[in-house]
Amino acid sequence: MRPLFCLVALVALAACSNPKQDDKAIAAAQTNAQKWTATHLADTPGYKPVGFSEMDSIILSYQNDSAYIRLDDSIMEVEALRFREMGENFKLFNERKESGFYENKQAGFRKLQAGIIKKVKPKFVGYKIDHQFTVTDSTGAELVNTLVLCFDRDGNLTKVVR
Repeated sequence: MRPLFCLVALVALAACSNPKQDDKAIAAAQTNAQKWTATHLADTPGYKPVGFSEMDSIILSYQNDSAYIRLDDSIMEVEALRFREMGENFKLFNERKESGFYENKQAGFRKLQAGIIKKVKPKFVGYKIDHQFTVTDSTGAELVNTLVLCFDRDGNLTKVVR
């Protein structure tokens, strides 16, 4: 029974993923990356391409969720408050520490984050590739730069990030 289940699972997995489509999208993304750099960087003073990284997937997950990030910031703010009060108002710090104020605040934020983790499922949204190159600044010095080129599922350029 187990080998039959594995065979069925393998066939289902093969049917769900389309390697030809992925290869086609990756090839389109690589072509679009070459075209974009030739069009937008060729006139940059001292531009010399170093190379492109391997194509990588862009997966959105809870770590990209804005509410999760805000909660993470809130946890860090409570930690900063703890250290600030430790130095500026030690009596208040001790009272809050003994009452569990800092830990309770952070635990509340972590509980909200756990809810987001359960709701947000990882999702493939496209590809990215890094392009490293050198340019010459106004003093003549060579600087190494990196751009991240982002593509959708079909290999179309969606954004360039410095």
